[in-house]
Amino acid sequence: MASFDLNALSGINASSQGLATISNNLANAQTVGFKSSRAEFADMFSGSQHSPGNGVRVEAYTQDFGQGTIQGTGRDLDYAIDGEGFFVLEDQTGKYPNVYTRNGSFKLDNEGFITDQTGNKLQGYLLNPAISTETQPVFDTTLSSIDLDALNKTPQATDEMSYNINLNGEEINNVNGGVPSTSVGTSPNLALLTNTDSGSNYGGFPDFSTNKIVHDSLGGEHRLTGNFYKRDVVTAANSDVGVAADGSYVTDGTGTGVKYTSWITQYTMQDFDPTTQQYVTSGHTESSTAGVGTADEGLLFELRFDTNGKLIDTRTPVGVAVAAGTNFVPVGQAAANSPLASADWTASGNDTSMGWVIDTPLTGATDPLGGTTTTNTTINVNFKEMTQFAGSYNLRGVSQNGFKIGDLVGINTGLDGTIEARYSNGRSIAVARLGVANFSDKNAMEKLGGQTYAESFGSGTVQLGSPQSNGFGTIQGGSLEYSNVDTTGELVNMIQTQRTYQASAQVISTSQTLFQRILQL
Repeated sequence: MASFDLNALSGINASSQGLATISNNLANAQTVGFKSSRAEFADMFSGSQHSPGNGVRVEAYTQDFGQGTIQGTGRDLDYAIDGEGFFVLEDQTGKYPNVYTRNGSFKLDNEGFITDQTGNKLQGYLLNPAISTETQPVFDTTLSSIDLDALNKTPQATDEMSYNINLNGEEINNVNGGVPSTSVGTSPNLALLTNTDSGSNYGGFPDFSTNKIVHDSLGGEHRLTGNFYKRDVVTAANSDVGVAADGSYVTDGTGTGVKYTSWITQYTMQDFDPTTQQYVTSGHTESSTAGVGTADEGLLFELRFDTNGKLIDTRTPVGVAVAAGTNFVPVGQAAANSPLASADWTASGNDTSMGWVIDTPLTGATDPLGGTTTTNTTINVNFKEMTQFAGSYNLRGVSQNGFKIGDLVGINTGLDGTIEARYSNGRSIAVARLGVANFSDKNAMEKLGGQTYAESFGSGTVQLGSPQSNGFGTIQGGSLEYSNVDTTGELVNMIQTQRTYQASAQVISTSQTLFQRILQL
């Protein structure tokens, strides 16, 4: 009789544990990131095969790591993993290097770090500013805590720019005041383009103009305006010797030149004067004498395009030290009306630089890049994407990497886990990429509660990577993955387990009845 009781008692205990597991599943049916479990039963035998058995026991609790329902929330810091992987969190208790979760409900702490609701910091691959560009972010390969608040708290002076513009190849040559013999390419007109505050400016309007705000060392704003003038089409019969005073090209008669189209681009720097509510000229090019600002605010480049509309190279006039107030005089030019020699333009590939000194900066900075007036600092400019196709002007994009201070106003997160932060200074930058983890045996991970897990010996070493790579799932921003508990299925399991419990209890009751009958014999 005793074996009846013991077997039935093991059934009651096992069923109780099964009901507890079902109860836990149902209680967490709406818990974000929760994974349902089930109790797995095993029989108990001892002795020969003729033994009736010693009852039942719970052999293991197995979690179902299948995908839960993903629902949109519209909240920037809600993330869901669609597919394999866990979010990686720094364990604030210090007991574990990292802990792992599928609960993507995050927040910003008082220091600007992304954390879970208990304060564990979310881990990701941070932007590497040393090798990244504005258009091509590069991320570190080691995990770090993601801090959104530290970015844009210190201004950055502009030191890189990129121009991507199509200039109209059908544009006629630009002339001064409408007189055909006074092309923009003549020496006097080149001087007038640079000497913008002399009172005798170039009379031809730019064929195309665009401006961009650049920043100094304090984050102060300066407006850099680029004016583009169609100079001339140089035929292959003309070699690159120079241009006469009337704007025509000087040839050597060899016919060895390359046909190209010449454009002059002129840059000026301005500050906004709050008193007059107007922009005033403030940027002066620096002469070859270090620290000597000239009256030549205009900075010139020549862009040469081939017969396919592609940029051949960018050229800059070579200047000399000149007294303030005089016209710009290129090297090798004896007088204002003499021909412009070929030595006056130096090939510089498709990259060049702009050197500036701000005479009266309204922000207190000494120049756009924070240098002193005795230092010729530059903005590196990339013209590689410039083209000259017929039909229209097309401003495809002008970018610069400077910025003033700003506060975080929102974030966007891509499917690959790249977090793009938006700031009040107008910047939108990829700041980090989320890290994700996986394990060979997820059921062997140590369960910590709060939908978090830790690595264990049985789980195997952690496998780290990025979303959308190496078998990891994608990130759904503004969404949460809810519990994968099947409520209907759990209710059916509860009924079945309850019947098992009742049957085991009935066995004990029957055993007691039989025992009483025996005693009455």
